Amino acid sequence: MNTERILLVDDSENDNLFHEITIRKTGFAGEIRAFESAEDFLQFLRQDAERSATLVLLDINLPGMNGFDCARQIEDLVGEGHPVFVSVLTSSTWRDDRRAAQDLPVIEDFLVKPLTREALDRVMARARAKASAG
Repeated sequence: MNTERILLVDDSENDNLFHEITIRKTGFAGEIRAFESAEDFLQFLRQDAERSATLVLLDINLPGMNGFDCARQIEDLVGEGHPVFVSVLTSSTWRDDRRAAQDLPVIEDFLVKPLTREALDRVMARARAKASAG
């Protein structure tokens, strides 16, 4: 998968800015969008006609709907022909959060903030491998 866009879902404007800078430093030239709420992100997915290869970096602790509830809805919204790879990107190091993420099939990876180049490279490689296999 040549990921064409990365969607950041995090209520911290500073984290979104830092993560965008980190992503750009890897040479990623595609689209990057940031959403500060799960509801805004899900609304975007509902209306998304582009169906580009997409990496979603999803925080768990969001105002309103949390990241786990958001992930459950992502599964219902994306279908065939819309390659989406979801990775949790959180400050939480709790084992319970990691287990909860593993229990949701749509979540492919679990990263702890801050996003590093190495972690992003690993997630992008997994996303490409998944898309190639599918």
